Order: sequence, then structure tokens, then C-alpha cells
Amino acid sequence: MTASQRATRVLTLTATGFFVAAGIYEFVWLWGYIDGQSSIGADLAFFRSIAEHWRATGQFYLERQLTGPYVVQTQVDVLYPPTALLLFVPFIWLPSLLWWLIPVGTFVVAIRGLRPARWTWPLIAAGLAYPQTVSQVIYGNTNMWVAAAIAAGARWGWPSVLVLLKPSFAPFALVAARSRRWWAALALLALVSVPFGAMWVDYATAMRNSSLSWTYALVSLPLMFVPLVAWLGRRENVPDPSVSEIA
Repeated sequence: MTASQRATRVLTLTATGFFVAAGIYEFVWLWGYIDGQSSIGADLAFFRSIAEHWRATGQFYLERQLTGPYVVQTQVDVLYPPTALLLFVPFIWLPSLLWWLIPVGTFVVAIRGLRPARWTWPLIAAGLAYPQTVSQVIYGNTNMWVAAAIAAGARWGWPSVLVLLKPSFAPFALVAARSRRWWAALALLALVSVPFGAMWVDYATAMRNSSLSWTYALVSLPLMFVPLVAWLGRRENVPDPSVSEIA
């Protein structure tokens, strides 16, 4: 190993260690802050409430969302497509812990399976230490599930279709779009979307009437880019799922 290679290795490991430490600090500090507001897992509580309301009334979107322009209120207005109910409804009964274990576990296994090169480690650590990333995990935001779908797509191909359950991140679903299994998964998602029928019209109306800017998802991008960085830096013996299934 040359002096230049040793220096690069030391710099890479030092930067990775710095971001890991920063992430731990962010988590501890934000946990205390969010806990002080009694808001740990607040997003999951909201998703359960709108799922239960839909089961009881058949209404997913609020009346004010359908009747005219409105200013979006967090944990009040529903900004998800109808298919998000496929995720929300089961968690009316499933243990809360699974809301975190499933996406975080999937994310870790997928990233580990990509075996990203050392140069990616600081970038991955920085994306995970980003304050918005840490706070969203503590709140139980659906961005955990989106990131897990991207990571799983980068590792195995077809799961990236599930990113479409949150359309603001739709471009990330294309990570394995050249795979035949990806297109089969897309067709299956389209099929299960059909029974929601007129709710799609309500969704389009609710989004059109909202004050939401296209920029609102930008603060979450560092987390979404982590799987792509790992995919770009994957080791040579890790197959590319976007092409490995093409006949």
C-alpha cells in the first residue's frame, strides 16, 4: 500500500467515524427533544388514526381537501395515495415495533449485501447522520419505508416499485426498471390499485387543492441517496439487479 493509499484510507475512516459519532449525538439529542413533546412515534399514531377512520367511514381524505384550496397541516391532512392504506391498515393490529424493525432491518440487510466500497462509507454515514433522517426515524415517518424500498431495489431489483406508495420519491423507483421482475411488480401494484376506484380521483383533487410545493420532499433526499451511493460503490461480485434478470 502506497503512502497516498494509506492517507486516503485514514481520511475515509476518519470521516466515517466523524459522521457516525455525529449521528449518535443527533439521535440522543433529538430523542430527548421529541420525547419532551410526547411525539415519539407520532407519525405512526397518525397513520393508524387515518386507517381506522377510513375503515369506519370509508373516507380517506378530509372534506376540506376535496372542496377547495387549503394550507397543508402536518398530521391533519392526508397526502398519500389510496394504496398507502395497504401499509397503514395492517398496523392497526400489528405491534408498533414492527413499524421500525421491518424497514430498518430491510435497509441494513440490503446495504450490507451490496458490500459498498470504502469510499462510499463517509457518504453513507453522512446521509444517515443528517438531522432530518434521524428525526424521521424517531417520529416513525414513512420515509423509512421508502428508503428501505430503494435499498431493497438496489439489492434485489423489484422491491423499488414500492417507492410509488409515496409518489414524491417516484424517480427512485426506477433503480431497477430494466428488470423484468420490476415490471411484473409494477403490474401487480397497478392491479391492486384498481379496487380503490374513485379514491384516485379524490387523491388527485386533494393534491391539486393543497398548498404543497414540489420542493417539500427535498429535505429528505440525503437518506434516499444512501442506497444509490451504496449501489454505485458495490463490489464487483455483487450483481446489478437492474440487468441481471433480463432474458
